[in-house]
Amino acid sequence: MRFTYYRTIRLSDTDAAGVIYFAQLLSICHEAYEASLETVSIDLRTFFDNSSTAIPIVHGSLDFLRPIFCGDRLAIHLFSRQLQENEFEIDYSIYSRSCRAECLAKAKTRHVCIDPIARRRTSLPESMVRWLALEPPLPENR
Repeated sequence: MRFTYYRTIRLSDTDAAGVIYFAQLLSICHEAYEASLETVSIDLRTFFDNSSTAIPIVHGSLDFLRPIFCGDRLAIHLFSRQLQENEFEIDYSIYSRSCRAECLAKAKTRHVCIDPIARRRTSLPESMVRWLALEPPLPENR
């Protein structure tokens, strides 16, 4: 799956110096993930309420290459790929929309599908397998 999400950094995303708080950028990457699910008609309420499967993040990393400030307009490029029948990974490249050649940060999350009762790995739901294979249109929140 390839997807681009657009977001402006707000004051609430930053620390006292006006620079984005590191954990907030991971949260924004998760927003991009959720938005990409919506573009292929995955209902988020049903998806996250599903009692037969859970897809927790088991690894996350974030590298800042440049500071990100309040008011910066970002383009977050998401690329996901299936690693195993029950696991996938998402790479995020965060760019300034005013200077498209300048990568500001890179992030990665790895997700594993489990049965939440047995706490054992299980196959990804068919909707997620389809999501991993699709390339939906760009979002409208540009």
